[in-house]
Amino acid sequence: MTAGGQAEEQAVPGALARFGFLSRGIVYVLIGGIAARVAILQRGSATGPAGALARILTGSGGRLLLWIVVAGLFAFVLFRVLQGVRTRRPLSRIFYFTSGLGGLVLAIAAVRVLLQFRSGADEAGLRDLAARLLSHDWGRLGLGLGGVIAIVIGGVEAVRAVLGRLPADFTAAIMARVQRKWTSVLARLGMFAHGIVAAIIGYSICRAALEENARALGGTGTALRTLRHSGSGPVLLGLVAVGLIAYGLSLLVLAAHARLRSR
Repeated sequence: MTAGGQAEEQAVPGALARFGFLSRGIVYVLIGGIAARVAILQRGSATGPAGALARILTGSGGRLLLWIVVAGLFAFVLFRVLQGVRTRRPLSRIFYFTSGLGGLVLAIAAVRVLLQFRSGADEAGLRDLAARLLSHDWGRLGLGLGGVIAIVIGGVEAVRAVLGRLPADFTAAIMARVQRKWTSVLARLGMFAHGIVAAIIGYSICRAALEENARALGGTGTALRTLRHSGSGPVLLGLVAVGLIAYGLSLLVLAAHARLRSR
């Protein structure tokens, strides 16, 4: 293969990754910003991806910007699928496909906002899926297993953040040493907050399975509202909000840098 052909082979997945990181970064900065505002002002309600994306529509050129974000989210899903197909490591394949599935849920939420299915858009799709699963004999077990997996993934992400073991997305980014240092700080804060939210969502999924009640299932918005009404109240919500903003900013940094070729 020629040098030009190799460059093109690397450029397409790299472009998908950076476009996807850009869109995801915007979403998490919005979610964290809204949650931080709620924690500081003690009014309003924290929201998930759909509620945050709906804010984009209120601005000038909001619909066009939201279409761009949607395209980026689907680009991220495609990027993860390509990674999952290419890797030979089973654990990595599971991570890539799980991450891609999470990205697909986010992308669908954004599409629902564009189609103006705003009410309950963060969780309506998940609850519909849970209700369909619970209608089968094996659905309760399957839903519960999904909740346990979400809890484990969230816990592992939080532990990796504490230990400083960043995902390959960050280690593959080509950036200067100083940039890598402060980006790692942002990423660790973000991973810890994201892991907490994922674990709370997983708990709600397990609860929905145990109670055989799809309405007990909650998404990101519900997880943030749970934190707000916990014993620590606005303090805990504020800390997680800062973490989600840091997570979004770290993704924006990844979007701004080229990456080593995935293997």
